[in-house]
Amino acid sequence: MKLIEADAEGPTLEPETVTPPRPEKRRVSISLLFTLAVLIGTVVAIYTILPARDNVLMTEAVAAHRRDAKAFDLLAPAPAELQAWAIGAIGKDAPQMALPGAVPVAAGVIEIHRRNAALVKYRVGNDEITVLIQHAKGWAPQANERDEGDLHASLKLVGHWSIVAVGAKATLAAWTPAFAALGVATTP
Repeated sequence: MKLIEADAEGPTLEPETVTPPRPEKRRVSISLLFTLAVLIGTVVAIYTILPARDNVLMTEAVAAHRRDAKAFDLLAPAPAELQAWAIGAIGKDAPQMALPGAVPVAAGVIEIHRRNAALVKYRVGNDEITVLIQHAKGWAPQANERDEGDLHASLKLVGHWSIVAVGAKATLAAWTPAFAALGVATTP
């Protein structure tokens, strides 16, 4: 058996260097910076990934106005036929669809936010306007107006219906009275 001599040199141990603790303010500031970086990063990611929904009803109405009338479901309906179609499309308490001085050209249904909306193209004099009607749910804007190029879109809330009309900006005075009458009288 071998014995280790007490005089033998072993590994030398260096004295531990003691570092002073971090100052209290540095710990708080690093934590604050990390929290702010995560928060700002989350907000920026949400706004870049999810598109802004700036009044989807008006956007859809403008897009429908630019479509050809042949793309709609019902072409040149009579006023009674249009009203019956509206009741089937958006509900039994649909607003009166006949407009004074306006001739219906086409009608169709689209789905916005998992609810049906009625689209109707009218001819008012020489102008064509498109009207979108949907049952308002939740917080709906009372009124809104927007110009997109040569088109003007106007939204109003009548009872529990959101109604959007889109027409030429140049002839706004010609088709506005017909839009003002829409939705005021309802079917019995």
